[in-house]
Amino acid sequence: MDEPPDAPALPPPAAPAASRLGLIAAAAIGVLALVETTVALVAPSLAPKDADWESAAREIRAAFAPGDLIVAAPAWADPIMRLHLGDLVPLPVAARLDDARFGRVWEISQRGAHAPEARGTVALERPFGALTLRRVDRAPAVIVHDFLAHWTDARVSRRSAGRPDVDCPWSGDRFQCPDISFNFVRLETVEIDTTVRRGLLAQPVGNATVVIDFPSVPLGRDLVVATGLHDVWQRKAGHGVVDMRVFVAGAPQAAIRATNDTGWQLTHIDTNALSGRSVDVRFEITSPEPYQRHFVLAAEARR
Repeated sequence: MDEPPDAPALPPPAAPAASRLGLIAAAAIGVLALVETTVALVAPSLAPKDADWESAAREIRAAFAPGDLIVAAPAWADPIMRLHLGDLVPLPVAARLDDARFGRVWEISQRGAHAPEARGTVALERPFGALTLRRVDRAPAVIVHDFLAHWTDARVSRRSAGRPDVDCPWSGDRFQCPDISFNFVRLETVEIDTTVRRGLLAQPVGNATVVIDFPSVPLGRDLVVATGLHDVWQRKAGHGVVDMRVFVAGAPQAAIRATNDTGWQLTHIDTNALSGRSVDVRFEITSPEPYQRHFVLAAEARR
């Protein structure tokens, strides 16, 4: 009797989808572990050494001129830069409004990073081990009037609807308004977006307007106003907005709003029509919810 033909071979059963995903996940974890191990072994050899920083610092010191700016890139390397060159970055420079007034910028960078301040024509570029030193040159902004340098010339008052204006006289190191202890204006070093800044601390008051008048301000073509909210912990505690209106020669020119998310905000006001003249500049500050709103402002008139 003839035997039946052999049955065709069946393919092996497919692996369950869960098993395939498990193998893929295990492979991915293995690759990630290999990459992290490689980075941990290789990264120290690629990091700048103290000798690299010392050599770059000597190069800068040999050619540094007053009015130069030194920056590090990436930004997290700034503390290391200050360890070697901090005496050339005094507080007014570290807490600058912006970088426009600096005609020469020295940038110490690593890993191909560049600082936003290092804009201009590259006049010098040299490697120092794992660091690259660049100097860029550009035309600096001419500061006609620095409001912080002349902040004691201001007049401060508080205005409330239906009530007489309240003058805030000079007292010690500030303009102190009566009746409300936190209602004052003073020059202070602050923290905004984890960066040190210098500005006038002017906390808003509920149902009132804090007014800062600067008489006879010489103007150029550009009035630059910087604003922000001080102190990361107070930004976490408070949620209200702060509004500031800017008046130039009695006319409204800008409405600026500061929130927890706006950071150090720059506003440019075109003053070409008033260039060469001295006029009054007024800042009016309000907030519908002033709790823990540590408002800061700085300004410069530029040619």
